[in-house]
Amino acid sequence: MSNLYGYIILAVFAVLFIGISVVVSKKFPIEGVDDFVTAGRGIPAALVAASVMVSWVWTTTIMGAAEAGLTFGISGGISYAWGNSVPFFILIPLVLHLRKKMPKCTTFTEFIEQRYNRTVANMFFVFGVGVIIYVLIAQCVGIGTIFSSMFGIPYEIGASVPIIIVAIYISKAGLRGSLFNDVIQFFIISIIMIISVPLILKTLGVESIYNGMVDVVTNPANINHNPDALNPLASGGLMYGFTAIVVASGQVLLDQGYYSKAIATADSKQLLKAYIIGTVVAWMPIPIICGGVFGGSVLSMGVGVGNGLEGTSEAAPYIMSFIYGGGLGAIMFVLMVFMAGMTTGGGCLAGIQALFTTDFYKKFVNKTATEEQTMRFGRIVTFIVAIAVIIISILLKGRSLLMMDIFSGILFAAPTSSLIAGMVTKRTTPKIAIISMILGLAAGLTAFFVIPNDDINWFVGNILALVLPAVIVIVGSLTSKYEFDFDKLAKYEPDHEVK
Repeated sequence: MSNLYGYIILAVFAVLFIGISVVVSKKFPIEGVDDFVTAGRGIPAALVAASVMVSWVWTTTIMGAAEAGLTFGISGGISYAWGNSVPFFILIPLVLHLRKKMPKCTTFTEFIEQRYNRTVANMFFVFGVGVIIYVLIAQCVGIGTIFSSMFGIPYEIGASVPIIIVAIYISKAGLRGSLFNDVIQFFIISIIMIISVPLILKTLGVESIYNGMVDVVTNPANINHNPDALNPLASGGLMYGFTAIVVASGQVLLDQGYYSKAIATADSKQLLKAYIIGTVVAWMPIPIICGGVFGGSVLSMGVGVGNGLEGTSEAAPYIMSFIYGGGLGAIMFVLMVFMAGMTTGGGCLAGIQALFTTDFYKKFVNKTATEEQTMRFGRIVTFIVAIAVIIISILLKGRSLLMMDIFSGILFAAPTSSLIAGMVTKRTTPKIAIISMILGLAAGLTAFFVIPNDDINWFVGNILALVLPAVIVIVGSLTSKYEFDFDKLAKYEPDHEVK
């Protein structure tokens, strides 16, 4: 397909999404820092549900779930779905609790500073920024790969332009701009998925796909031979599912974008509805379909690395190219991945904008700054982060999205235990929180790099990064005489005005 189509897509959606942000910013003038990062704290459930769904539909959800299906068989997509959903059922009660206990809270790091101290909050700030940068990198790598493989556009351009578009509309309209663009992207992703899946099944034939999978299970000469390919409870898939819990825990619980959307929701009842619909009803079917239909179809065709694929991350674009050829359908698939990356990127940049705007500028740069100066700093940081992400994404060209995701679990799982404990118990001390984070991260990285077996080092590393801090926090809290007064959170007043 001519790369002209790819450039047209980039240009059209640049104009569309930036145009929407201009309209939104004029119709809903930003009235201050809080309005900039929480969209007025009055967003209805339907808008938030659509935003949560598309924000959690990463390029990895489409391409990584298909890669998991190719790697583990039918259990891959299923494990991706349940493993990545578990952290949301931890996040939902946490954000409900946070809204109740600390009504004027804007970022989760504000809570950490009040609950523990500035040192612990600074550590969480670093982890929170790190999570967002990683997620943005994953989107850029996925979009760059798709534009390169489907249109022949240089990977560097495909990875760079989308994040620049997102940075422009987030800096212009803040979180509200992200939410409105998310609705459009929600419908585009849903429509394309509804059209594509039946077409794949019709073209290849359900019976043919099944027979191909049987050959994968029974034929040792098959390039993708896997005796557990048709087992939904295969050990490899279950290991990946538990790893997905670890990976997603850091990505969800430390991503300020999800807290911003929760705080932006009109009330707690609508928040609960929005997050349940956005995750269980709207999101979970997507990785199951991508793993089972996209990954399973490639498996059944006898295509693998060295035989049609340069890497396992190409499973999804391969099957879509095969089905649609060079026609409109290929453009539709690129649009789906492009929208997935854009929505996730928008939520992430809105989150990082909130962190730097409310938790960094007035504390470390300009303590007497006006709200206008503070917002200007947030906009500048948005572009600085976007440029850094572009550079790193270009350096990571050709890397496996699935393995990047798995490794990120080791990096970001360690702080989650002290975050959860800080919200639910009064006995966890700042010292316990710091020790748990340092030892958990060290143990996870050590296991990953020291264990020589590549089939288990990633699993052990992720489990240690999550479980060891949890053990330290539980034991330390049970033996602690420290008691935090949660009532003081209700009196918290941020540096900016909250209406």
